Amino acid sequence: MGNFPEDRFIEIDGRRVHYLEWGADHRRSVLLLHGIGDNAHIWDYCAVDLSGQGLRVIALDQRGHGLSDWADPPGYGCGDYVADLKKFIEELDLAGFVLMGHSMGALHATYYAALEPQRVAGLVHADIEPCPPAWNKKYLLNLYNELPSFFTSIDEYVETIRKNYLHADLKMLYEIALHEAVRGEDGNLRPRYDREVLSHFDPSYDLVPHLGRISCPALVIRGRESRVMSEEAARQMSRSIPKGEFAQIEKAAHPLHIDNPIGFQQEISRFLRGIEFLRAH
Repeated sequence: MGNFPEDRFIEIDGRRVHYLEWGADHRRSVLLLHGIGDNAHIWDYCAVDLSGQGLRVIALDQRGHGLSDWADPPGYGCGDYVADLKKFIEELDLAGFVLMGHSMGALHATYYAALEPQRVAGLVHADIEPCPPAWNKKYLLNLYNELPSFFTSIDEYVETIRKNYLHADLKMLYEIALHEAVRGEDGNLRPRYDREVLSHFDPSYDLVPHLGRISCPALVIRGRESRVMSEEAARQMSRSIPKGEFAQIEKAAHPLHIDNPIGFQQEISRFLRGIEFLRAH
């Protein structure tokens, strides 16, 4: 399979759900969940590295994102996403796998690990507080109201998203843009996600009461320059999970896996070796 994933689709409650898969012949699985407005390809670098270490890697387009169907009427609350996740995992018959999420995807991964602790062998929660503060919702609403509905060129799109990446390599941002923007019949580029995901972000996310139910080893990780998850909140979260640990990535803000992909992947590999998930098969 090499560096290129297989595109796969399944149906969940009448909606088409898309995911990418690397290393399908490997026994141990890692499931990756992107953040709001992203899609499965945001994990390309990480997935190639992990599959090269002998792991099956699956990256899901969550509802309303990428090539997965949009919810009509809009249904983008925590319960909607996690219900999809539960059915997706059951459909693929995953067990004893590592679940990794970034931002909104981290909230869904962590909540699932608390609900189904017997299925998850390891958890990575990347850069979002378990109870996001009110400004987070306000920020997404501002994006909903102010983000251009289309872009005339890939350069314009990259310049817009570049504001969110403090240290990312420009070449990587162009690669991300090619997967995040789709050209319409009018020739303009539009983001490959339902804009309603921004206005329907669930303001009632609160995972704090559930953290003690997570029985697997868990890594809570943040970018040192992140404004989305403070170091204090990350350390407190790691202490609240029975087998939790904390890590921090240098030269990285909120999108730590893109700002510093090498540093991020080194930390992930260290964690996976520590829980004996990376070893000779």
